[in-house]
Amino acid sequence: MITSRQNGHCLSLPLIALLTAGFLASPSPVRAQDLNANDIVRSLSVAKKPMTRSLGTQADVGPPYSDEEKSLIKSIPTRGLKVNLKKQIAEIIDTHKPPRLDIEIQFDFNSDTVRAASIPDLNALGTALIDPSLSQSRIILNGHTDAKGSNEYNLELSERRAVAVREYLISRFPIDDNRLIAIGFGEERLKNTYEPEAAENRRVEIVNMGG
Repeated sequence: MITSRQNGHCLSLPLIALLTAGFLASPSPVRAQDLNANDIVRSLSVAKKPMTRSLGTQADVGPPYSDEEKSLIKSIPTRGLKVNLKKQIAEIIDTHKPPRLDIEIQFDFNSDTVRAASIPDLNALGTALIDPSLSQSRIILNGHTDAKGSNEYNLELSERRAVAVREYLISRFPIDDNRLIAIGFGEERLKNTYEPEAAENRRVEIVNMGG
């Protein structure tokens, strides 16, 4: 999760990839101290079709997006999405449930500065995103907060932190900057609606939208 300490917030950047659930169904949280690139790759990889005698190979099986959805996914800007576009992306993810995961990333108090303790986790994520099985995917980095504080502040902070993770990754790994999309949802997509201020709501979500 991403830790926002403004009013006690934590955010998690489940890194696209897309970059795994506030608005998704129960993604698997990965504790920061347990992260490694291979685990991230497995969590974000799409399913494989069984081998066939004629082809002898396995083909990737992505979500069954419509042509309109595919076009939208390819055209998503990398940051600064308008409210209506955020809703469209959320609906696509809710409907098709692409591979995703949550990662805890700690930030300085009331800030988008990543703490040193979370750098190894970002490095694991970056290493995973250049793996051949993920290297062509568009990854969404969704920032989420709990319900403490104002919705306006939470939206702004969650996006700044998602952007900070995006900038770290593209500045240190050979990742095409068009592949990583930073979105801030603030408190809009609570993972635990029964406890709006629960720590599990403070996270960054990584969703793999495919190639």
